[in-house]
Amino acid sequence: MLSIMHESKGVGLAAPQIGLNENVFVYNAFDSKRMARVVCNPQIIQYSPQVIVEEEGCLSLRSDECAGQVARSAWIETEYQNELGQKVKRRLKDFEARVFQHEYDHLKGILCYDRFPPEDREAAQESINKLLGLYEDDDAETDPDESEFKNMLPRPLSGRYMPPLEVDEVKEKDDEAMKGSAGFGAGGGGFGAGGGKKIANKKKDPKKKQK
Repeated sequence: MLSIMHESKGVGLAAPQIGLNENVFVYNAFDSKRMARVVCNPQIIQYSPQVIVEEEGCLSLRSDECAGQVARSAWIETEYQNELGQKVKRRLKDFEARVFQHEYDHLKGILCYDRFPPEDREAAQESINKLLGLYEDDDAETDPDESEFKNMLPRPLSGRYMPPLEVDEVKEKDDEAMKGSAGFGAGGGGFGAGGGKKIANKKKDPKKKQK
């Protein structure tokens, strides 16, 4: 599994993605291959109340065609067994926590697509339909298990998140508005123009690490 993950230039791979009915995934959220982890029978014991919103894709969905915003806990408390059968307890944060949550979802039959806001689901639907058309068997499940979806944490986004403007950005826009521009926000493309940040925190803003 680690070889397949590295060859695919991914940061994680769960057993169900390659047709294995096992409660196992591998991941490497760092640059060094020596930091790769094998995770067996995982549990997420606690999710942080702080939530970070960031773009996510997936090897199963061809990341460049089916990416969208996903809310993940900033940190998580985990328990699992490593490849030697040893019990491991770790608190993960930032990008490593996001990768762990993504792969953990796969074991529950949940894809990042199931967490997308409606706008991103709609944008990705054509590509999803093409992938389904390539699948020749009749056992495809297009929706997650109802109980797993109901208990999913954090909850899926109800709409795309627009990060708040930074103080410097607000000042800059105020200065532009004072230069005799015609109407509120004229010349600036509207509120939040420029896109900017993919990460957002709904409470305090922890240090963030981009993919």
